[in-house]
Amino acid sequence: MKTVRNVMLLIALVLLSTEAIGEPARAPKNAYLYIVSPKDGATIVGGFWCVFGLRYMGVTHAGNSFARSGHHHLLVDVDPPVDPNVPIPQDKQHIHYGGGQTEGFIQLPPGNHTLQLILGDGDHLPFVIGDSGGLPSESLLVSKKITITVKEPVKHSDKVARQASGPRSKRSLESTKISDPKSDIVIERSRNSPQRGGETRE
Repeated sequence: MKTVRNVMLLIALVLLSTEAIGEPARAPKNAYLYIVSPKDGATIVGGFWCVFGLRYMGVTHAGNSFARSGHHHLLVDVDPPVDPNVPIPQDKQHIHYGGGQTEGFIQLPPGNHTLQLILGDGDHLPFVIGDSGGLPSESLLVSKKITITVKEPVKHSDKVARQASGPRSKRSLESTKISDPKSDIVIERSRNSPQRGGETRE
């Protein structure tokens, strides 16, 4: 019995030592990470919700080290591969969702952007698929990289100005003449003005 305990203690010490030197977290071979929304090639006006998807693993908080569980990180316009032996950085291009979120509201400047998910463990180390070490960056548990186009929303004042200069305003300036058979008075009114009883449009 003592031998079994000693072996288990030795295994635990080895595992702790590998974590201390930045050993990448391991993900099962069938783990799948993906972006639910937006879709690849989408054109978006203004801010948007980015929805994350994960199969065959769980989502937990940063700092937790549950088996087969991690938390999402969104990579925005990130081209160089992420180093599996270094914690994922935290900045405007590497957005952390350490609260266990499965979606996030994103606001990006107008233009083309790339989005990609990567799953991190409790210490923000990226998960590597499989059991062998020294794997290339392509074996990291990442989603497919998608490209979106962000357009600036139309300002309300600009929209009103365009509507005011459009065809409707010209029609509103046209008038209709109404003659009163009981008098010589001719009444002019706009076509957009409310009709009164007995009046008909020509």
